Amino acid sequence: MERSRIALALTGVVVLGAVGTASANDGLARTVEGSACQAEARQPERGPDIDGDGHGDLLLETGGDGSTGVETGRIYVRYGGGAGARTAYFTQKDFGLRGQQSPVGGSATGIPAVADLDGDGADDIVTGARPAVRWGGPHAAAPTRLRFPYAPDAETAHPPVTGDFDGDGHPDLASLRVGSDHAELVVLYGPFTREGRPARTEVRRTPDSVRPAFASGLTLVAAEATGDGVDDLIEYAPGAHATPYLLPGKRGGGFGAARALPAGDALAVGDYDGDGLPDLAIGDSGVPDDDGESPVANRRGRVLVVYGKDRAHPVVLEGGAPRGGFGLGVLTADLDGDGCDDLAVRAAPDRWLETDTLTVLHGGSAHGLGSAPWRRLGKSPVLAERAVETGDGRQDLLVTEGDGQGGAGERRLVGLRDLVGLRDLVGLRDSDS
Repeated sequence: MERSRIALALTGVVVLGAVGTASANDGLARTVEGSACQAEARQPERGPDIDGDGHGDLLLETGGDGSTGVETGRIYVRYGGGAGARTAYFTQKDFGLRGQQSPVGGSATGIPAVADLDGDGADDIVTGARPAVRWGGPHAAAPTRLRFPYAPDAETAHPPVTGDFDGDGHPDLASLRVGSDHAELVVLYGPFTREGRPARTEVRRTPDSVRPAFASGLTLVAAEATGDGVDDLIEYAPGAHATPYLLPGKRGGGFGAARALPAGDALAVGDYDGDGLPDLAIGDSGVPDDDGESPVANRRGRVLVVYGKDRAHPVVLEGGAPRGGFGLGVLTADLDGDGCDDLAVRAAPDRWLETDTLTVLHGGSAHGLGSAPWRRLGKSPVLAERAVETGDGRQDLLVTEGDGQGGAGERRLVGLRDLVGLRDLVGLRDSDS
């Protein structure tokens, strides 16, 4: 199974089937009989290859480039290739964007959309609410505006997301456009020409329950969540405790009927038990939202795990103290490279990144994720953002260590061997210019 990873700090959550509590969710992790974690180690995965040299590259959205008087953002790239690898920052100019209304970055995950849109073997970078692409390769072509069919009064809040939503092997792009009375899903199916033209375009209404005033807060995440080998879309409103929707992709194009899902705080997709089917981890912290409303009065936070082999009976893992916010964020990564994904769980009593801790639950127990903490990281505010390939079959956690939501924040890598302490990635601060 292609492992599709999502990291959402304040988002809707996914539960497929009725919620119940399993009695097997206590005790230390135990090896899964015959699972991938016992049979063979995870094979290394290459990250995005922007310059086409065969080495994976690391991309992050960050701050800076205030030349217009308003911070328009940048995309940081660390090119692979061993010691002394070069780095670069891409700004509005690199994407052919101009003006304060065309920022670089702004995706829901802090990671730009990356895919080989034109099939030349090098990955391309897509950014901007009015999307533009910077073509990859050793001799990159001029940037191109993508041909999204926006209505004159339509607005977009986030750049597109990428996935193969029709199962034809070509990456596609999906975005939301919000008009005066409704929101629409726009999908551009690949392959793309260098002029930004897709093979075809699909436009469909978002679920009818979306109110116009609420639609502007929607965003999309792409992940293979149903186990059929075709990427799906999750539509949600971050931090709103509103109903998210799963839109199943279909071979040949189109989407299946939208499935309404329970609200919550965080979502991650992985294979925690090694059976080759996607599992869903749902963070349900109980922490009040930005309006001070709490889904429950006084309880411990929890993570619900919906295993692909038994979607009707999610396992409930509680953690921390009452009102401790266990489950405010979740992130998938295979930290030990054993072939089963692990889960980093954020806990915080509020949403301000001041007293956060990360607890790592080990994948590959008899029922999937073990509930006893495998590793814990704390002592300073820390927020897990994504999994990063190390090249040896393991993954590290890319985290932001900061001084609260208004602080500078420094991004670092956390590996299995140093979960009790942080080591530098590149010393990258969001406030760097």
